[in-house]
Amino acid sequence: MESKKEVEVELEEIAPVEEDKVKEDQKNEAKAEDVEEGNIYTTLTNPPEHEYGVPSSTRSYTVNKDTSIDIHRRLRVYRIVSLILFVLCVLLLIVVLVLLLRLTGTPPCPEVEQTTRSLLEHECTLGKCQELHQLPQRMCSDCGKGWLRFENTCYFLSQNRLTWQQSREECQRIGGDLAIITNERVQMYLNKKGDLHYWIGLNHLGANKWTWINNTVLTVRYWGDVSSPGECAILAANEPAERSWHPSSCDLYLQYICQKM
Repeated sequence: MESKKEVEVELEEIAPVEEDKVKEDQKNEAKAEDVEEGNIYTTLTNPPEHEYGVPSSTRSYTVNKDTSIDIHRRLRVYRIVSLILFVLCVLLLIVVLVLLLRLTGTPPCPEVEQTTRSLLEHECTLGKCQELHQLPQRMCSDCGKGWLRFENTCYFLSQNRLTWQQSREECQRIGGDLAIITNERVQMYLNKKGDLHYWIGLNHLGANKWTWINNTVLTVRYWGDVSSPGECAILAANEPAERSWHPSSCDLYLQYICQKM
């Protein structure tokens, strides 16, 4: 009986100790959890820079090197293309201006043109005359540049256009006068050498009959169509020589034929 009681007593004494130990273990576990939670909160309160980065004011960004090179290449290509387009636009503008000036440009000054022509007409053309007409030197030496010699007279067929009176003044300025046709040979020669309409020295200004500028009477006639009004005569070199004269208004601008001895 005593042994049973002693066992019960020991069990009763052990039971509180066990309970205390269990409670103490529970407290220790709770403290450990509190410590772990405290560490977590501490970590969140003061995070390291390598985990959550630096403030935006001091943060640096890393750009891909290949991407940067590609951007620079594209910019350089765009600049080159822009420069080429600019140069093309400038060239196109220059071409347009040149064409505009040619289309709207004023004709050369008649006085300058006549002066230049006068200087050229007085140059020696002996070699050219012999080459074109197969004439001896003595028959070519009297005419200047641009003049044609037929028989004993020099003739000049102009390329510029003037009125009848201006044509006569120009012929006088270069040492001659408007052409006077007194025979068939001269008529055929001038009609053959020309291919345009030319003023000749025939008119009826202030008179009722046609007369030459040297006041000689008109004897040989090569009139064609005389229905058109006019007081000055032209030679139409593109028509048959037998009927190539026509009356015309003296104010028309036509080529002319000069002659000098």
